[in-house]
Amino acid sequence: MKETAVGVGYYKREQWNFLLESASDRENLEGTYEEWLQVFKETIGKLKAQGIKPYKIDVDVRELIEFCEEKGLPNNGKARAQFISHLATKHRGIEL
Repeated sequence: MKETAVGVGYYKREQWNFLLESASDRENLEGTYEEWLQVFKETIGKLKAQGIKPYKIDVDVRELIEFCEEKGLPNNGKARAQFISHLATKHRGIEL
């Protein structure tokens, strides 16, 4: 049986405000890093409960913005998911 794994983006506290400032969908993001971190932890728990192996994918917001600019994408949820998937394929994740 093949194990299911998924990359989950992780933002650093010191880059959180930069992410908010650069996001075209800021209204869809949590207002504080602490709120976002709580959602991140809940998401990890839900994935594990479903038998899915989550991998923490460290996101550098500057790299994310460069990715969006290169692809002609706005920095929104869909583009962030694409970037995290891109990083995951490069094996830049840490099993949680």
